[in-house]
Amino acid sequence: MSDPVPTELLEAGRGYERLFVPALFAPWTKHLLEAVGVHEGDHVLDIACGTGVLARDALSRVGVAGSVVGVDAAPGMIAAAKELEANIDWVLGHAEALALEDASFDCTMSQFGMMFFEDREAAVHEMFRILKPGGKLAISVWNTIEENPTYEEIISVLREHVGVAAADAVHLPFTLGNHGDVMTLLERAGFSDIIVETKVESARFPSSQSMVEAELRGWLPLFDIHLGEARIKEVLEHSDRTLSKYVVQSGEAVFPTSGHVISARK
Repeated sequence: MSDPVPTELLEAGRGYERLFVPALFAPWTKHLLEAVGVHEGDHVLDIACGTGVLARDALSRVGVAGSVVGVDAAPGMIAAAKELEANIDWVLGHAEALALEDASFDCTMSQFGMMFFEDREAAVHEMFRILKPGGKLAISVWNTIEENPTYEEIISVLREHVGVAAADAVHLPFTLGNHGDVMTLLERAGFSDIIVETKVESARFPSSQSMVEAELRGWLPLFDIHLGEARIKEVLEHSDRTLSKYVVQSGEAVFPTSGHVISARK
């Protein structure tokens, strides 16, 4: 029996799912699924799966004859994923050392996870190893921060009202905006037919404050940055002065996000 996940890690995973996934990540899953062409009966691996939105969407396509495995190194993410979907094999593990058999998957995907791998080259070699011959890979990475200017503003708010460590944590996802670095890693690992497509989607948060609340409750705790309720309220009040311009008639905060979807074949 696995050890229980500390409450604060589980709550961070739940917060990530509640605050981030519908607003930011869910619109991107279709691009990866289409890039690898997930079909009924496929065996699919989602690396750095987080709380599993991509894996869940893959499950809806593979049917009873297929299977989906989700791997993530964060115990809170895996614990939250297990609460949401029992028909996926959720595995706590690192992309650099997958405890999975050679040539066992038709499709492998990683949605906005590669930026956080400790050894990206080792992770890409593992992706190649576990794919069947002819299998497809799809990776998404965010475009540069300059191409995601709303996040420049969010980072500025956090730097001023929370601190440099918080600002750096939110900047980290945008550090692979130069997709050429990813293409080089894939080529070295042996992948072919590498294609890059730059996509734009709309992030849609319930309010301008929730744009920052998602970071405070769902992201920064993963970096051991925890704020009390009074402090969170104070930061959100400050953030609203900067970010309220993104609010549309429905009351939601809407802004574009830019990322690269990179596909390849073994």
